[in-house]
Formats: sequence, structure tokens, C-alpha cells
Amino acid sequence: MSTIIDPKADTQAKIREQLREATEPHEKSCQALGNVEAPNHNDGEELHRHFSIPPLHKYLAAAERNDAAVAKFPRAFVDAIVHTDERDLELLDALAGKVDYDFRDPNPSHEALERYPRYRAKTLEWIADDPDRVRDIRAVKGTDLFVHGEPGGGKSTLALSQVLWRMENNNETCIWAESVDESGTNERTEWLAFAPFATLAIPEGMDTRVRIVPEDVTVDEFEVRPEAIARDVVRYESIQDLVGQLMPGQFYVVFPDPLHRGCREVSKFNYFDYREVTPVDEDGPNQPTDADQWWFAFVAHRISGDTFPHPTFINFDEAGNLLDPDAEKDVHEHYDKLRWFRNKYADARKKRVSFGYQAHALSEVHQFGRQKIRWRLTMNGNKPPIGRTLPGDRSCPLKSDLTSDMDAGEGVIWKAPHFAPIKWPNLKAQAKLDAEVSIDFRNWQEAVGGV
Repeated sequence: MSTIIDPKADTQAKIREQLREATEPHEKSCQALGNVEAPNHNDGEELHRHFSIPPLHKYLAAAERNDAAVAKFPRAFVDAIVHTDERDLELLDALAGKVDYDFRDPNPSHEALERYPRYRAKTLEWIADDPDRVRDIRAVKGTDLFVHGEPGGGKSTLALSQVLWRMENNNETCIWAESVDESGTNERTEWLAFAPFATLAIPEGMDTRVRIVPEDVTVDEFEVRPEAIARDVVRYESIQDLVGQLMPGQFYVVFPDPLHRGCREVSKFNYFDYREVTPVDEDGPNQPTDADQWWFAFVAHRISGDTFPHPTFINFDEAGNLLDPDAEKDVHEHYDKLRWFRNKYADARKKRVSFGYQAHALSEVHQFGRQKIRWRLTMNGNKPPIGRTLPGDRSCPLKSDLTSDMDAGEGVIWKAPHFAPIKWPNLKAQAKLDAEVSIDFRNWQEAVGGV
């Protein structure tokens, strides 16, 4: 008797084979070759085939055929994903209603669109096919999206979909901003479905091991090297060193440096490592600066360093860890860093830096961060903030609760005055692994002054 679904792996050998299949690297792209000028395709052009889903322009065309709001109001969704500058808008205005978009034809119908990579060209052609859509688009070099919803609703999966769409349409460099708990362990490998395209960025000097913990308790856990769960691994000595290693169009999983090397050179705020900790009864920090605050310095260097001008998307899963609503005015200046982050938002947009945020509730992110965020998405099982005044004099355009009864993988994206229900693919299903993946930094406690 055959079964439709294979039983869970019950041996180390089976789990190792699952891991090999889930992480087998894609090796033919410019990024895989380490040469963005090679005549090969970019990773973003391969992702939709890897996940067996249609490209974004076909997603939008299907929504249009179903008379869905996500196709009617591009400012609610398309603007948040597809960057456009003034020259792009001039071309869209010139082509409005003069193209003949056909989702079945992989080539654009107007030669003026041939200046763009083909997936971006087809998305722009879809926009230009309707003058009303062109009028709804705004010049957006840097964007954001704050997703709030209950655990298990699909927040991280939506974040991965954003990465896919951004890499496909903007050839954007996408950075998954990781965090590590006090013990030196990271158990949130939500990005694992992207392993065939991923580069791990690890602080130099960190003794790093990956634990594979089988779901079947009769199977012993085992260890692999970081190189076994990603296409590539780089180690960086400072923020400047890391930014110097970034490659356009690449997907990175970046772990912060608990020693904060380079932070003071690129940021005006305090960053203390374990060697600078003082006794409680003396002036100075009585504990090191939290490793997650390294991200403020990274953003500062990306905005002001002028060393990597390529469009960059930084995704903060569990955003409240960094944008803590209870941040204090202490020696580490967490509160002041948050205020700086709010004030630098416009500069980030000009420098083509975009942000993604995921949290269980809007209140989990400090109001300084929320004041500048323009796009929000309320997940299934979560109620939108109807009738509430939000930080930054913003309001929710929804007049009724459309989301509480939605299924997993659904939500409503909104940016006043528009909103649109959307669905996204379950990209995590691609990585079938009957085990948990934990990344351990074995000397992390030493680096942060622990015992």
C-alpha cells in the first residue's frame, strides 16, 4: 500500500540526505561565481523556478483577472516591492496604455523596456498596461513593510516572499538580520529554504557549529559545519570589512558581532564589549552592549559610508529585539540610537535602503521606529488597528476587520488611503527537513563577558 506523504526520517542517514537536498547550492548565477559582471543570470532570476511559483508579474496578472484589490491599487503593494525612480516613472508615463502586456509572453512588448532585466521589464509592462496603475505609482527608492501577527501565521514566510520578489524585480541585495541569545545560540533558521542561495556572514573569531536535532527523539543529534547549510560562508573582522565583502544581488544571513568591532568608527553612540565592563560601584558600563545593537552601526555605515550603493533590503525578524519599546536612556544609549534611527529614515530611502519588520503586535516596536514606517500588513488571526491614531500621524484605512478570520498565509497590506488583501506562497515547504537546526557560537559567552 503506497502513501502520499513520506514518513518522517527516523535515521541520521535519512536526515543527512534531507539536509543535503534542502541546501544543495545553486552554482550557475553571477553571485555563485562571485562575479556580478559575468554573463550569467542573477540569483533573483532563478528563485521563482527554484520554488516552482510564478514570477511577480504573473502573480499580479492573476490578481487582475480575479478583480483583486492588490492589482487595482499598486500603491498599496507594488510600490512596497518594486523600486522606481524618476526616470522609471517618466518611461511608465510615456508607455501608459501603449503596451500590450501578455503574461504568456516572457518578452516585453515595447523595445523601451528592453533596458531592464526581463522580470523587472514584465512587471513594469504590467503597470504601464493600465494608465490608472501608472498614476498610482510613486517614485520609491527605499521602502519598508511592518508585518504584525500571531505566531505561526506566516510572518517569516512572507518575509522570504519579499526577499524573492525584491531579488527578482530589483536585483536587490537582501540581508536577513539575525540575533543570538545570551547563551550564544540561534534557533530561528527561518531562512533555511533559501540555503541554496545564501551566504552566512559570521564574526571573525567565533567558534561556530551547527547542531541538527532530529524530531524523532530516538535519533541522536549531530553537528555539521556552517558551510553545510549555506552556499557560502564569509567571516568579517569589522562592519567596514563586512560591507566591503557584500555582493550586489546576493542573499545574506548576517550574525551581529558581540565585540562591536568597527561600531565606534561609523556611529557616534556607545558600544562596549566585555573588556570595558566595570564593577557595579564604579563609573562605566556594568555589562556589555547587547549584540543586537550592532545593527544600528551597520545601518549607519550602509547609509553614510558610501561604500555599497546597491539597493539593499534589511529584514528584522522579531523586530522588537532591536526596536525595543522599553529601550532605556542608559550608558549604552539604546533610546538615543532608536531616535537616531527614526531621524535617519529619509536618508536611508535616498540611499536605496529598505527595511522589513516582523512582530507579534504593533506595540512590540518602539514608536520612534513606527513613526516613519509607511507600509503595514495585518496578518490572519490578528485585528487591524481600526480607528486608532498611529505614531507619525498615520491611520489605518480599514473600516472593518477583514483579517481575523483569514487563513494562514493571508493578510491585508495597507498604506493610507489604500489597502489590499494578499496571499503569499509557502516557501518554507521547499526545505523538507525533519529536524531543528541550531547555530551555536561556542565562545559567545566569553565574547560578551559571560561565564
